Amino acid sequence: MRVRVLALAAVALWSVAFLAAQGKVSTPEELDKTMKRVNEANRAMAKALGSSAWGDVRTQLAIVKQGVTDAESFWILHKKEDAQKFTKDVLAKLDAFGKLVATDTVDGAAAAVAAKEVGAACRSCHMVYRAQDDKQQYIIKPGTIGGN
Repeated sequence: MRVRVLALAAVALWSVAFLAAQGKVSTPEELDKTMKRVNEANRAMAKALGSSAWGDVRTQLAIVKQGVTDAESFWILHKKEDAQKFTKDVLAKLDAFGKLVATDTVDGAAAAVAAKEVGAACRSCHMVYRAQDDKQQYIIKPGTIGGN
């Protein structure tokens, strides 16, 4: 019995360590840094989309997707179910967009529509959880998470 309890405790500790390693974004400050990287990559992706530079679109898309995935860990950690839904929706839109730009024979019009759908999905979360500071930079809305 004692061995079983110790084994369960070891598995529990390993699980916590594994989840902590996966959750790269745990503080509002880390979320802001992540979202700023996403914004920069999104702007570069839009520019590349406008010039049909599909390789660059795919490169920036990977950065955007990783940032949104990292942000999802923040919302999971802080138990914000609606924000988790928002990020899942954004990730689904990013996947759909990614499929459209996966080759060099891209339907540019369809890709532009899909990119707008990604932006709309992002705005859904921003409407609830993001505000702009006096420099028009997005920040997490004060009071959203515990003591911020």
